Amino acid sequence: MASTPDNTHATTQIAQSAHQDPNPMTPDVWMVVWTWVTFAIVAVVLYKIAWKPILAALDAREQRIRSSLDDARRAKEELENIEETCNALKMEAANASKEIVAKARAAATEAASHVEAKSSEKIAIMYENAERDIDAMTNKVVADMRNDQADIIVNLASRLVASNLDTDSNRALTDKLLKEL
Repeated sequence: MASTPDNTHATTQIAQSAHQDPNPMTPDVWMVVWTWVTFAIVAVVLYKIAWKPILAALDAREQRIRSSLDDARRAKEELENIEETCNALKMEAANASKEIVAKARAAATEAASHVEAKSSEKIAIMYENAERDIDAMTNKVVADMRNDQADIIVNLASRLVASNLDTDSNRALTDKLLKEL
């Protein structure tokens, strides 16, 4: 290929510009020095201005975290104490309820015995009253029967005397009147 004057001229310019441009991969000594000086100034300024507040903030945060952990541990211990107290109260309440139930049963048994005794006593009194009433009624009936018998006997005797019969007739009349009764 034949080179044209425009091509040669462009090639020459490229070669010259390539020779003058620095390689970005090769460090420039002054650039490195200025970077370190700038870094040192920024580090000193940050140390004086920001480093102490940052460290103070981190220390304060660490203290808050430790305090929170201590509070959490104390809260956990208090919760365990509360649970122990709650369990103890539950046991105490269960024992108290058992005691109350036992007392109630004893009271119910005693009341039942008392009611039974009073009932037995009332039944005995009623039985005695009934026996007395029966005895009184029996005595009254016997007395009534005796009175009736006496009336009958008086009636028979008055009939016998009125008819003034002989002994055989008296016997026959007495037998007849007894059969009518």
